[in-house]
Amino acid sequence: MKHKHPPTTSGPRRPRVELWAPALVLAVIAAVVWASFFSDAVVEDTASDRTGAAQEAGQTTGGAGDDAQDGEGGGSGGSGEGSGGSSSEGAEPEHAEPEELEESVRRFRAAQRKLAARVSQQLARRTQPFEFRVASYNVLGDSHTGPGGNKPGFPDGSPRMDMAIAALRSNGIDVVGFQEFEQSQYGMFSSRAGEYSLYPGMSLGNKSVRFNIAWRSSVWRFVEGRSLSIPYAGGSRIAMPVVLLESISTGRRAWFANFHNPADTPSLGNNARWRAEAASLEVSYLTELHQSTGHPVIATGDYNEREEIFCRFTAGGVFTAAAGGSSAGGCAPPPRMEVDWIFGSTGVAFADYAATDTGWASDHRLIHSTATLTGVE
Repeated sequence: MKHKHPPTTSGPRRPRVELWAPALVLAVIAAVVWASFFSDAVVEDTASDRTGAAQEAGQTTGGAGDDAQDGEGGGSGGSGEGSGGSSSEGAEPEHAEPEELEESVRRFRAAQRKLAARVSQQLARRTQPFEFRVASYNVLGDSHTGPGGNKPGFPDGSPRMDMAIAALRSNGIDVVGFQEFEQSQYGMFSSRAGEYSLYPGMSLGNKSVRFNIAWRSSVWRFVEGRSLSIPYAGGSRIAMPVVLLESISTGRRAWFANFHNPADTPSLGNNARWRAEAASLEVSYLTELHQSTGHPVIATGDYNEREEIFCRFTAGGVFTAAAGGSSAGGCAPPPRMEVDWIFGSTGVAFADYAATDTGWASDHRLIHSTATLTGVE
């Protein structure tokens, strides 16, 4: 019986490439190394040749120069002129660069001096005292003197507005805070007193129009407008204006706020609670505004209080009243008080306070004073 031999196993047959590839790689590496050494040697030899050639050229030039010096004077002079001309032409840019630099420095310093002078002038303008006339005026709302109004003895709104504008002009008022300045009166004033600008106008609605602030456009320019929600009769909230103005002549800035706190009347009831809340909001907001921005603050308004509102505004030592009085050592109100007030923060000084009767224009007097922005903002 024949036995079958198990088949012999051998690995896969390698291609010939695998056998001679390593040798080829070694040969290539050796060639690269040899070539790198050879190229370095060539570069060094070339550099040496160039250096030698340059030295020989220098010697040849020197010899030529010696020959020229041994020649006739004319030849020597010509060579000297040529050499001198070439030397001066090459030197001109070197001398020109410092001159250009000096000119640039001179211009830069001149610009610096102009800028410093301009900044100094602006600082001088912004730190010098600025004087103007400020007022608070309840103009008696048109609805009070119209049909069905509670002030039947007064003329209607149109002639009264003419009287009010005349009072502002005759007293040289630059900024005024109005109360009871209804939409119809806003329209009359805007069309008849074109020298004044107003904020908020009608932008905050029919209720807030009653508290517009007006300023003489030739004296002040508008910077920023805000509003503060104040509780009125029964606690209903009304937005009242706060505006930042800038003096056109000096650049000095000041905030102006205008308020009307609710009165006690048969129709509105007792509003002492809401007046107290309103005053607290007004004083705290304006104090923070003054401290955070650094600008003086002036508040005008019909506060429907006398001693109470004076003590509330001046208790913190930040505000004083144009009417006078003192808060040092306790609340000491001025001897003459209206329900209409002008208060100013630190940085504001008052003089020439007056309460002027404007006849049939309103049932309130025009409260006005000279205000001066003092100190540095």
